Amino acid sequence: MQADKTESLLHIARSIVAKVPYCMAITVTEAGHANARIVEPYSLSEHWSVRFLTGRQCRKVQEMQHTGRMTLSYQCDEDHAYVTLLGQAKVLDHDPALKSTMWRKNSDVWFPGGPFDPDVVVIELRVEQIELWCLKLGVAPPPLGLQAAILKRDGAEWITLVG
Repeated sequence: MQADKTESLLHIARSIVAKVPYCMAITVTEAGHANARIVEPYSLSEHWSVRFLTGRQCRKVQEMQHTGRMTLSYQCDEDHAYVTLLGQAKVLDHDPALKSTMWRKNSDVWFPGGPFDPDVVVIELRVEQIELWCLKLGVAPPPLGLQAAILKRDGAEWITLVG
């Protein structure tokens, strides 16, 4: 029964993330302050990882490399929902072919040097925890939906901590 609930929550989280083209990438400074900025991630992988392009000199890269962690938060107004993905993040920057496959029409606006520019890097977040709240689908754990459902990766499996 718990496994069915976990699978249902994972399905809902994946469907919400798929609807949202932009999300907030959140990192933490050495002083413990959170910095949030908008990014345009690629689709969530089958194994719960997310990638996006950014500049090597960006603050988020330095902060992520310092902590090894990042949070991506997706808000879906249509469903009165949000999904927050937390986990380990790393820079994948040694593969121009990967950057080329991820290149979008609007990427040149941000990165005029193109995908072979050494300042362009790929960030990959490996999701370890998911927070999910969706009023439309009734994912609003008691009391009165004042907390999110929380799923945590346990090896290759997911377990529901709250929900």
